[in-house]
Amino acid sequence: MTREFIAMAAAFGFLVFFPKGKLWIGFSLLITGAILGLCAGHAPALMAENFVKIVTTPATMKTIAVVIQVGILSALMKHYGILAKLVDAFKQIFSSAKAVIMILPAAIGILSVPGGAGISSPFVDELGASMDLTVPRRAAVNLTFRHMAYFLFPTSTPIILMSNIAPQISTYRLIAMNVAFIFCMELTSYLLYLRTAPSGTVSGTRSRLRGLAGIAVYMSPIYIVIALNALLGVPMYLCLASSLLLVLIGWGRRDIGEYGRVFWKGFSFKTFVTMLGIYYIQNTVRSLTGIMTGFQTLFVSASGFSVLLVIAAAALLFGLTTGLSYVPLGVLIPLVLGLNLPPMEELIYCVYVYTWSFVSYFFSPLHLCQVLTLEQMGCEIKTLDRNYLPLMAEMAVAPFVIFYIYRAIFL
Repeated sequence: MTREFIAMAAAFGFLVFFPKGKLWIGFSLLITGAILGLCAGHAPALMAENFVKIVTTPATMKTIAVVIQVGILSALMKHYGILAKLVDAFKQIFSSAKAVIMILPAAIGILSVPGGAGISSPFVDELGASMDLTVPRRAAVNLTFRHMAYFLFPTSTPIILMSNIAPQISTYRLIAMNVAFIFCMELTSYLLYLRTAPSGTVSGTRSRLRGLAGIAVYMSPIYIVIALNALLGVPMYLCLASSLLLVLIGWGRRDIGEYGRVFWKGFSFKTFVTMLGIYYIQNTVRSLTGIMTGFQTLFVSASGFSVLLVIAAAALLFGLTTGLSYVPLGVLIPLVLGLNLPPMEELIYCVYVYTWSFVSYFFSPLHLCQVLTLEQMGCEIKTLDRNYLPLMAEMAVAPFVIFYIYRAIFL
């Protein structure tokens, strides 16, 4: 087991200290998995099996297809102005500047693309300036409200990844149990950054009926996915295919060639390689029998709070150092599943891991959304972090409190 821990330290040390930008993150993840296997003493046949298992497991390949489809859908919605018109529809309904500055990044956050906060940042910066918000507050508002979709939409990449790592966990039960954390986070963000701001109004003519009609039309590529999957049980990859077809019929039919070009441009080979890297690390971790056994022993022998501290520390290590939530999810969820807990207890632990994976990624200096927002708004990271301190405290305490509340209610 000691060798496996050393192997894990060596592998993730490579991921942390290898110069960023030299390799695609996907290739870095694949190399990390290879270092982990080699240092742990895995035979070449086992290392090859862990990789081949990715492309020969239908559920895994369907999940990768879904993530790629989401990227294509995001590119199409941006190209056809669907997102901008959705934002305008919300402005038709809400006159309060405070309401709009929260809704704008949340609506744009529906697009599950790396660095998506960079799309909403100019809107929030302009509106925040009109409300006399300081630049760090504008950045914090953009980043906190943009990530609502991370917890609440089945098209969120981490939710999709969870559905494959832990297929026995209901996606919609996970989403329902995520509500408590995201509610606390957004309420804290509002109280810290918006409550004392002037209650201005958004300029322009307003028609709530037109706004509601606009939301019905321009949200259709998203809610068709949710409706087909949640109500009819249609596999997610087919739901996304239906959404792509809807965009073709509704917006792309006049120039199918243009639709095809945007479709192909939205296909990200980088994302494909990244997903291969994530699953390779996940399969390799599952092969570390010493660590898996040790974690099970720790879980049985230690108090519940000690285990929670270990999970939080591991998530912070993997998330802060990589700027990716997928890495702590891919490492920690298999460990939790290996404990063979009762279904409800397993769900509660998965919610806890999911939350800490987000917290570690959200505050990472490598978090792409944060990097782009700070760059576009001209804000230094140390200034943002000072404004973040009360939010950091809330987001560190909330997972523990919610965990014990869920245990008290459901177990």
